[in-house]
Amino acid sequence: MTKKLRGATRLASSSKTYGAGGVRRQREHDFGRVFTGLLFALFVATLLMAILAGTDVYRGLNREGDAADNQRLSLTLLANDVRANDQIDAVACAWVTEDGAELTIAEGREALVVPTGDTGGARNLLDGPALVLRETLSSGVYETRLYRYDGVIMEEYALADAPYDPAKATAIVRSSVFDFSYGGGLLTITTDAGQVSVALRAAGGDA
Repeated sequence: MTKKLRGATRLASSSKTYGAGGVRRQREHDFGRVFTGLLFALFVATLLMAILAGTDVYRGLNREGDAADNQRLSLTLLANDVRANDQIDAVACAWVTEDGAELTIAEGREALVVPTGDTGGARNLLDGPALVLRETLSSGVYETRLYRYDGVIMEEYALADAPYDPAKATAIVRSSVFDFSYGGGLLTITTDAGQVSVALRAAGGDA
């Protein structure tokens, strides 16, 4: 009788031990699944963040590339304007204000002195230098005027005696700089995009 009781006690004890181990293993298994799921979710979230960041960087580089291309194109357009009006006494400069413009025409290969336009006070949007390319036709003298207005380089085509009117001009490119110089037959224009130089055939250069 005593032996039977001892055997039953051992069986019950081993059953309890086996049951506790099974619960522990089940909990470890569940924890492993949860941890794996969390790790996978973290990986997916990190991957999505990397993709979004890469997309933003690509868009930024693309915008910068487009802006640089537009700037380079603007220099090409300015140079083409000069070449299209390459004739004797075609190049002139002026200091433009809302009250009018003081025009100076280059002669041959002589240097062109750009007026300083000392207004002695606050400047308005039209105060600044203008590169003027003159064209003589049977109907009169016409001017292609290149000047900066409100931070934008404008191109205006008008009769020589017509007042400057930005509302009738075409915007070429936004730029904080618009300078130019002429001498020895070489015209150089400077904008935010850099410099472009044109050797005028009318002055003995090779445009």
